[in-house]
Amino acid sequence: MVAKINIHRILFVITLSIMLFLHTTASKADISQFIEENYNSSYVEPSSPEIDYNTFDPFEETNRKMFAFNQAVDKAILKPMAQAYRDIVPEGGRESIRNFLRNLESPTILFNDILQGEEERASNTVNRFVINSSVGFFGFGDPATDMGYPRHTEDFAQTLAVYGVESGPYIVSPLFGPSTPRHIAGRVVDFAVHPLTWYLQNQNDGYRYSYGISEAVVAREELLDVLDDIEASSTDYYVSIRNMYMQRRMDEISNGVPSDEPSEFSIDTARDLNLVF
Repeated sequence: MVAKINIHRILFVITLSIMLFLHTTASKADISQFIEENYNSSYVEPSSPEIDYNTFDPFEETNRKMFAFNQAVDKAILKPMAQAYRDIVPEGGRESIRNFLRNLESPTILFNDILQGEEERASNTVNRFVINSSVGFFGFGDPATDMGYPRHTEDFAQTLAVYGVESGPYIVSPLFGPSTPRHIAGRVVDFAVHPLTWYLQNQNDGYRYSYGISEAVVAREELLDVLDDIEASSTDYYVSIRNMYMQRRMDEISNGVPSDEPSEFSIDTARDLNLVF
């Protein structure tokens, strides 16, 4: 009995780690959209970046070790699973699954829309959820986008930034990947308020574990080509991922303002908007 309980606890911790990790993965998955919005072709590492991200990476030596560890885990486990998933499930099926999982994030997005006082975006989130959950067959389709309700993301780390909480230094932690203290705190809150977190607690172990793993695999599959392209094109993969992560977080927190005119976005602007430190 004790051994069984211990196994369940270990599996729960692993699942919790994966489900928290997938929030990082999902955030990285939006990098593909960020690249499309800010670059006309494949990612090319800028030769003279406007923002010196080294300033925000005081633990670079340790971060690089953690980054290498995460890369090893990814290439040994998560990436092969994502590749197998792509090989087995056709594109139409994968898109439907992505839509379904994104629709499940709507309550958390709405929670943060409200906390940030974003009435228009909150209304957009509600409309998307209602339309996609009904006309979109429980979220497997995304007719809301075609009807003028585009998808956006919000998380509690962005909410903290809106309230002036500083980001803290850039860190790379085992499994969780690129982050900051503010982002980690926000990720925990988002996990706690997600309706599925509580729903799955009343389900059997298989449902809980399969959901966390499947969502991580789905998010990683979307990144297969993007991350391979970045790794092949960059002179320093660690720096490229760090810079892309920081740029994406700035873009998310400011609701897309930097991505409209990236050439005019400076570190002073970031500080004024409480986006970094």
